[in-house]
Order: sequence, then structure tokens, then C-alpha cells
Amino acid sequence: MTAEATIESMIGKEVVVSRLIDAPRERVFDAWVKPEQLARWWGPRGFTNPRCEIDPRPGGKIYIEMLRESDGVMFPLDGEVEIVEAPSRIVLRARGYNPANDKTTIEDRVTATFEDRGGKTLVTVHLFVLAVAPAFAEAAHRMDIGWSQSLQKLEGTT
Repeated sequence: MTAEATIESMIGKEVVVSRLIDAPRERVFDAWVKPEQLARWWGPRGFTNPRCEIDPRPGGKIYIEMLRESDGVMFPLDGEVEIVEAPSRIVLRARGYNPANDKTTIEDRVTATFEDRGGKTLVTVHLFVLAVAPAFAEAAHRMDIGWSQSLQKLEGTT
């Protein structure tokens, strides 16, 4: 008899990831709102961002093309900046999608907070899942790993 794995829906779930970064809060915040800096760290290990755009004001757009280096597959995302409270908080709504048909693969709200800790910065990312296509359900369960790797990359660029 073979057991089938079931994947619980991630919709409505929140993932929280934190990292203490040895850099001042203003510099860490800038790495989230300046496209050339955001491109250096966004996404888990093994991904680069050949195109990265952000307009860091409420209603501003975000667009990132994440390229998986191992096979050259592109994972674009677009979205909107909802809240900017420099240098303490930014809230984004992001949607990954299939470029062939524009169907959403995953959509979430990302709230990042930046707390000064004696010249270092505690970055906490709250990721609230709004939608997940069935083909991406398993990947959604690993978002904590992806965001942990992203914050590790962020630390290496600040």
C-alpha cells in the first residue's frame, strides 16, 4: 500500500523569518528600496535577478525577474508597494506568475520591519499567503527556507 502525501493549503497562512544583520538600519532599509541593491539579494540561493524595478512609495510598482541559475528558468513577479515608513517598515503585495499565460503562481503580502539593535538591524519578514496555484503548493511550504536564504544574501550585501 502506498501512502499519498497531502499538502495543506498555505492560503491564509503566515510565515515569519528574522535575521540580525550587522549593518545600520538605514543601510538595510535602502537595500529593500533601491533596485540595484534589491537585485543583489532577492530570492533564495541559486537565483539571480537580471531585471529588478521598484518604485518605493505607496502605489509604486515592483517587478523582479528571478532567474534560477541551474536551468535558466525565469520566475517573474510583479506587485505594488503598499506602505513605506522609512527606515522602519515596508509592505509589498507580490504576485509570481507564469509568463506564458499570465496566471498567478503565488501571491502574498510581504511586511518587512527593521529594528535598530545597537548599530545592527533586526529584519523580520512577515509573509502572508493570499493565493497559491496547485503546482506551486509544495514550493509555498518552503517559503521560510527561501526567505531565510534571501536574508542571508541580504546580510552579505549590506
